[in-house]
Amino acid sequence: MKYNYKPLILFSSLIDTKEKKKKNKPIFVLVHGTFQWGGQWNLLKSDLIEKGYQVFNPTLTGLGEKNHLLSKETGISTHINDIVNFIEWNNLENVILVSHSYGGPVISGVTDRIGSRIVHQVYIDTAPLDSGENTLDVFGPITAKTAIDSAEKEGDGWLILPDALREPIKTMLKHPLKSYLERVYLVNDVQTDGTIILATGTKLIFGHMRRKVAPKKAEARNWDLFTVEGPHTLQEQDPSKSEVVKILCDIADKHTSSDTVLEQSELVK
Repeated sequence: MKYNYKPLILFSSLIDTKEKKKKNKPIFVLVHGTFQWGGQWNLLKSDLIEKGYQVFNPTLTGLGEKNHLLSKETGISTHINDIVNFIEWNNLENVILVSHSYGGPVISGVTDRIGSRIVHQVYIDTAPLDSGENTLDVFGPITAKTAIDSAEKEGDGWLILPDALREPIKTMLKHPLKSYLERVYLVNDVQTDGTIILATGTKLIFGHMRRKVAPKKAEARNWDLFTVEGPHTLQEQDPSKSEVVKILCDIADKHTSSDTVLEQSELVK
């Protein structure tokens, strides 16, 4: 007996295959400054998340919600380890490290340790360290005298009081002087892209860094140097916050790659 078979098509057996570009965006890790905590970045972080970026803002040991960990041994090496461990334990790659104030010296040490994970360094009203320097080398003699005097007169010899350097707010806590004095030795000669964003505020303690240190270091590294009108905390209020966000997004665009992926969809018949 001879049978004739005919295919029965209930639904589609046809597959439509299209190429689609998948964007690999960099990840932002934000490092706060003296006296402060990770929440200092919350407003700017929200803006970046709205634009589709993954953003982290860890708090350094001894500050903010980690104030119970503060000790006389807390120095800049402690804070470098904080950020190195955060990035490594979360297995973050393609990272744009963004710093504010004291966070600048911190990310210099971080980049030296895990440079293969970092694609760009950003310094907001601060500047990078060269090997063998400390935080006071970046901010200059007026800051050095003010910080040391505060610790010696009111901070039991090891703590800087917030009102010594800033107009204090409730999230600001005493900061360990050791983190200003301890020197950082860079051993890996890591080269990354970088950007320095300076404020225009009139507070004297930032004058040395803005006029002498930051421009010189930007030129030596062939980095971009921007000036944004506003106070030291550019990232915390508009219109300066929006300017900073724009600069950060432009940086991120340069480090965004696209992979071609195949997207399949069935055509119903």
